[in-house]
Amino acid sequence: MDTLSAPCCFACGAFYDTLTTGKVERINVVQDGNGDDQPPSNEQRQKKIQKAVGNPSGATIRTYTTGGTDAEQLPDLSIPDGVTALVVYLPANGGDVFLGDADDQFIPLTDAGHAFEWDGATTADLHIRTNTAGDGVGIIFEGAQ
Repeated sequence: MDTLSAPCCFACGAFYDTLTTGKVERINVVQDGNGDDQPPSNEQRQKKIQKAVGNPSGATIRTYTTGGTDAEQLPDLSIPDGVTALVVYLPANGGDVFLGDADDQFIPLTDAGHAFEWDGATTADLHIRTNTAGDGVGIIFEGAQ
């Protein structure tokens, strides 16, 4: 129920409250920002919108360490749309970690706290190379695997 204040008369300017009641049974159309009629959203569409703009549930937190000193592909972890993954230097590393693609790893991660932001669809697009086998990176992003 909504209460609407309306002038009692124009001469005195006093207001009284009128009580309006109503029942909405079905909404068949709604107007968009241009004033055009559109069908109302349904539960399926609302869930699709929520999935697209909402935060993914959970988190992915993994470590990857190398087996040698050659370039190695990071594991294939799918990154949700709109999410940025962090590839971070591990504090226990014995040396630098170089990050890049399959052909060239030119981004140095050299100390604890160094991180690289990746907006790609998967971490498998990235490769790392280390000077010491067993060194590696942490991978962190929103959305559970």
